Amino acid sequence: MSSGRDADVVLGEARQHHLAQVNGVLRRPGMYGRDEMAERLLLEAMAAVDGSLKRWSTECDGLRERDAFTATGVGGAYSNILPAGAVRDATASVYAEIAHRLGWLELDRALSETEYEQLRADISGWLSRDRTLPEVIETFGPPSIWIGGTDPYFPKTLAYTTADRDHDLICFHLWNAFANTAAETGLRGVHPEPVLLAVRNRPGKFPESFSFTPEGQRRRPASDQRSPLRSAVWIFHGDSARYASGVFDNLDAGLAWAAERQVTGILAEYAIGGAYDAAVSEGRFTPSKARHGTSGHVAAFSPGLRHVHLTGGRQSQ
Repeated sequence: MSSGRDADVVLGEARQHHLAQVNGVLRRPGMYGRDEMAERLLLEAMAAVDGSLKRWSTECDGLRERDAFTATGVGGAYSNILPAGAVRDATASVYAEIAHRLGWLELDRALSETEYEQLRADISGWLSRDRTLPEVIETFGPPSIWIGGTDPYFPKTLAYTTADRDHDLICFHLWNAFANTAAETGLRGVHPEPVLLAVRNRPGKFPESFSFTPEGQRRRPASDQRSPLRSAVWIFHGDSARYASGVFDNLDAGLAWAAERQVTGILAEYAIGGAYDAAVSEGRFTPSKARHGTSGHVAAFSPGLRHVHLTGGRQSQ
């Protein structure tokens, strides 16, 4: 009996440890790395401890279905919405929303149902002119979760929700464009308050879920700077085959072909361009040894993205 109680204690400690790590990365994502890999690893570990891996996988699939996850992750989807400097903290808000649905997000403040519905009703009209961080807090109060630091010279995201896990996060994305300009010119005293660029406040497809301030519209990346939503392909490589034998523009097309042909091998996702170059530019790989980046290393580099093992056209268990 005691061994059973001891196991429960250990599992409880593990859960609390992972819970603290999840809430840490969601509040200060920049301290955990340049990209969202930390969020994905820590939330998946939390799911494993919590017995929720299937729900976590379903949430990840939902991101792709909503166009909230590209070949470069959630950050790739946000790069179509916000300036590059504002993407890192904004990306964490999507994972915070998943954590909220799965019961892992510890809210600093839970809105009442009335406050939440009032915020949703007022937000579009309120964004008709430019707003600053103090105006956001004065109007809507302290957020449910503050993502990013408190330094006014850096971007941040303020998210509002209720204790009801079915309620989405309403996310205010702020960026100090004036501070960035001031830093470039050496005039750090220029307009230190972060300005609001966009609010993620609508359900449905990710690109259509935002409302913008005038400044947000001006700062939104031009179409030729945006990451394409479909910036990867799926390549099939048969077992023991020297060359790949199929290329598809999405996973579903590759799976349908594999089922029809009853092939055995790996169907893998590749970012457009060199796998090594894409991984380095996206922060998924950091060269640390002399051989990294050599011709042989680059030629053999794995894409490091999603892959599916197939046996006779069916996904292997």
